[in-house]
Amino acid sequence: MAKEIKKTVNRTGKKLVAKALVVKAKNQSNITAENIKRQNEKIALEKSKAQNQKTNEEPMEVKKDSVKEDKKYELTIGLKDLLAAGSHLGHKVSKTHPKAKDNIYVAKDGISIFDLTLTLKALEKACNFIYNARRNGKSIVLLGTKRQAREVIKRVANDAGVGYVTDRWLGGTISNWEQIRKNIKKLNDIKEGLEKNKFTDLTKKEIGDLGKEQIRLEKIVGGLSKLDKIFDILFIVDSGFEKTAIKESKMRSVKTIAITDTDSDPRKVDFAIPANDDSVKSINLIVEEIGKAIKAAGVK
Repeated sequence: MAKEIKKTVNRTGKKLVAKALVVKAKNQSNITAENIKRQNEKIALEKSKAQNQKTNEEPMEVKKDSVKEDKKYELTIGLKDLLAAGSHLGHKVSKTHPKAKDNIYVAKDGISIFDLTLTLKALEKACNFIYNARRNGKSIVLLGTKRQAREVIKRVANDAGVGYVTDRWLGGTISNWEQIRKNIKKLNDIKEGLEKNKFTDLTKKEIGDLGKEQIRLEKIVGGLSKLDKIFDILFIVDSGFEKTAIKESKMRSVKTIAITDTDSDPRKVDFAIPANDDSVKSINLIVEEIGKAIKAAGVK
């Protein structure tokens, strides 16, 4: 009899425990569902606030990153000026690059003659690009290491307040810019030290060595001494002559503009100006127009 009572109590206890577990599970289920609902409402509210905040901030971001609208640069030279400077005269027909033929008007006495209407259009396009890029704060460097180009490149660059290279293009000027920047800093430190007599504790020999180092660095990076970061645009006299510079520019996405003669591939640069790149008059005319476009932007 006692065993039967015990069994009955056990069964009743198990039923009560089972019932309690069911009730607890139901309560937990209700609480979980309610929590999920509240959590979803909370997330929706936070998203709404974030969206409203983003909408309010958008005008400020646009203003901060705004780019000046392009304007047209008016060339100061025309076809007659290009003709008088001999910009139409290319190389011998036998030296003509296949991809340069589209810019050739005719061959006369074995010499390829440029179509100056195309030259003028290309020059206008290049000047407009430089003009608007400068208006938006882009930096430019002029490159001309050929004997015919050195003087005008340096003069125009200094007048326009931009960097230049005239002695020789040092391999790594773009691809290894960090090292070039170290040389620029070293040059500027030496110049400042010598000008302000900061090296009074050095011997005459040591000061003489600093002077020699200054001359060496001036040849390498003197024209780039005002740059604190890699430039955005490179203007080149003779794209065929400055192949290394063009190759490095592509590696770092630096835009290239170049005077390209009939013996060079105009596709190698972003903006090719088909013209005589050997005549001093032709080089001077085009480089000076590039300089005017830079100055017209009004950015120092």
